[in-house]
Amino acid sequence: MSIGTWLLWGVVVGNVVVGGCIMKSPQPEVRYYALALTVPEVPASTAQTSLVVRPFTARDPYNQERLVYRSSPYQLDFYNYHRWAASPAELVTDWTRRYLRGTGLFAKVLPTPEGNTDFALGGVIRQVEEVDHEQTWEAVLTIDFWLARADQRSPVWFRSYTATQPAARRNPQAIAEAMSRNLENILGQLTADLALVVTAPPPP
Repeated sequence: MSIGTWLLWGVVVGNVVVGGCIMKSPQPEVRYYALALTVPEVPASTAQTSLVVRPFTARDPYNQERLVYRSSPYQLDFYNYHRWAASPAELVTDWTRRYLRGTGLFAKVLPTPEGNTDFALGGVIRQVEEVDHEQTWEAVLTIDFWLARADQRSPVWFRSYTATQPAARRNPQAIAEAMSRNLENILGQLTADLALVVTAPPPP
């Protein structure tokens, strides 16, 4: 066999071996994260008003499931293999309904209008991200809420909340835990503020 033939076979065998190694390299496992909050438990409520919590939205780039992180004010990055179990807007909407049901502030907290609903609550997530510092990571959450009476189009109340919580460890699971505490703190403030609005007499 000529030297040229040997070289050709060497190239072919080398490509097969390298290709086989690439094909056998396992892809990293995608890990999914959820929020977990402690929901208030009011034994009995005398509330008369009802609330519809409409599906929230999220601004770009937070309207997708990949966890967002930044190590600079000027650059955002995404984890490819660490994702929320659902979109942040869906997770926050669900927990807001569950939390407000537990407060006893409303007789009913509904996902869609049912009969003569008194109020409607909407929200926009403006920031839900991991911020990396040299020694620590932290979770940052910003949500805008608005409240409208069911028979009116214009909101009667609006407020923006921001919460920041350091992560216990520098990994995405710790960020999910810290983000849960952020949402719990925001919903506690939201409940106190809504109580002042829904108990006020309607305008003449």
